[in-house]
Amino acid sequence: MNIISFFAPVGWVLGLIMFYINKITNNYGLTLLVFSILVKVLMIPLGIQQQKGLICSARLQPKMKALQKAYGNNKQKYSEELQKLYNEEGFSPMSSCLPMLIQFPILFGMLDVIYSPIKHIVRLPKEVIDQAITIATGILGESGMNAYSKEISVLSAVKANPQPFIDGIGAEAAASLVDFDFTFLGLSLGEQPTLTPDGKSFGLYLALLLIPVLSGVTSFMMSYITKKSSAGGDQMAGMNNSMMIMMPIMSIWISFIVPAGVGIYWLISNILSVIQSVILNKVMNPAEAIAKAKAEAEEAAARERAERIEKKRKAREEAGIKSADEAGLSQKEIARRKLAAARKRDAERYGDEFVDVTDDDVNVK
Repeated sequence: MNIISFFAPVGWVLGLIMFYINKITNNYGLTLLVFSILVKVLMIPLGIQQQKGLICSARLQPKMKALQKAYGNNKQKYSEELQKLYNEEGFSPMSSCLPMLIQFPILFGMLDVIYSPIKHIVRLPKEVIDQAITIATGILGESGMNAYSKEISVLSAVKANPQPFIDGIGAEAAASLVDFDFTFLGLSLGEQPTLTPDGKSFGLYLALLLIPVLSGVTSFMMSYITKKSSAGGDQMAGMNNSMMIMMPIMSIWISFIVPAGVGIYWLISNILSVIQSVILNKVMNPAEAIAKAKAEAEEAAARERAERIEKKRKAREEAGIKSADEAGLSQKEIARRKLAAARKRDAERYGDEFVDVTDDDVNVK
């Protein structure tokens, strides 16, 4: 069983959705566009979760570095403390990967829908499809059939010569195949991009080649926006730099090995992802959130330092140790200052009026 067959249940669901969309659009290309937008809209909550994950991951970098420094030589302890930190912060490292992981089952399900348009969109019975394939094979020959999808070859053959199909599967079934518009802006979605023309017209070759090129460009834009909005330290910067190289290459590769229909879906998905990233960065900018968190952390550290200094000062007072500003003062003056400080604290604590200390209040001579 090949990988497309493995994702056939996903293809069945996607095909059913696209069937109803196509009943409205009557054009497979428009159906693909509407379907891509629908999928992206449904994945917006995951996009928001991914954005939050990026922010949380960046904010945790200082704490993670501290754990690395403390437990770097004890991998088990480091893993335990790191997981404890994740649990305390409600962070999952997989949150930023989830949208991409969901994309792949959809991608392979789309392959099933694109390779089997008669089954999923025209929705003819299996025996009728098998008969149509037999007729198309007789017309085009085995070598003339599409290596990946015989149903795509049927659509080409029936439009070129519908009469054999009318005689073989009936006028109504043949008409449904002839009327099925399997194009996008005049481009057959069953065609596949190639590095060389391979017998295609130069215009068709360039149109197909544009799909992987644009897929790579939009993927680079998406990675660049992610990098620009992130400020999570060296580790995250290195990961973003890697993604800027890997994601465009993967998008180009995917668009070359699948029919134009799947490549266009991937391209539209990339474009919508870029738009989503721009909007989310306006609302939930990771760099701004990280800068704010850094400022809050520095403010909290300053407060802690001030509190430690104050505690030490009080401890010195209680122990009767002279501070630097008490050096050279008489015992009576030191006692007077300590009593004044104590009265001031009591006045602030209980809301009383502060009464200054006089010489009569100090017994030290």
